[in-house]
Amino acid sequence: MKRQTTGRILTKILVVFCSLSICSIAVAQNVNMKISGDKLVITSQKGDNGCSIFRKRGDGCVKAKKGQKIKINMNLTGSAKCNLEYGTGWELNAVYLGGYDASDKPINFGFGTTDQADYDKVKKDFGVADRATGRVNPVSNNGRMLTIKDDNQAKYVVWYKVEAKCERSDGEEAYTTTTDPRIRNGGTN
Repeated sequence: MKRQTTGRILTKILVVFCSLSICSIAVAQNVNMKISGDKLVITSQKGDNGCSIFRKRGDGCVKAKKGQKIKINMNLTGSAKCNLEYGTGWELNAVYLGGYDASDKPINFGFGTTDQADYDKVKKDFGVADRATGRVNPVSNNGRMLTIKDDNQAKYVVWYKVEAKCERSDGEEAYTTTTDPRIRNGGTN
């Protein structure tokens, strides 16, 4: 009898532990893009990644549901050939955030004019490396897939800009191109 009770208790503890572990696992969301005419273009469809297909600027939108941590994979698909003079090939280079709770894309990315409390939320959720530019520390980047994290602790909207870079074989400054959708955080409360 005592052995059955202990077994049930251990089973319940295991179930609780497993459910807590599952809740803390980050869900992956993918934003696909390609190079078209030396421009970075979103190829993910409106409505992908939990965003409404009816929202303006829905292409590339990512939505983190309430209580859900996510990893956002920026994927460069198709040919990454760089047709610009001395170009070697396109690679994803960086992600920048800006426009805290803005309904429209910011003119400049970064959080220089955002109040400290709001900036702290974004910095904690995304691992922002530079407040002025909004540059995010990536979880990983192999040139074709750049991954960032979103701990989604507060409810807000933030815009992101993905940068692709084409190094030059002549040693001159690299070419860059960007695209700029948004992220909708559901928060935890």
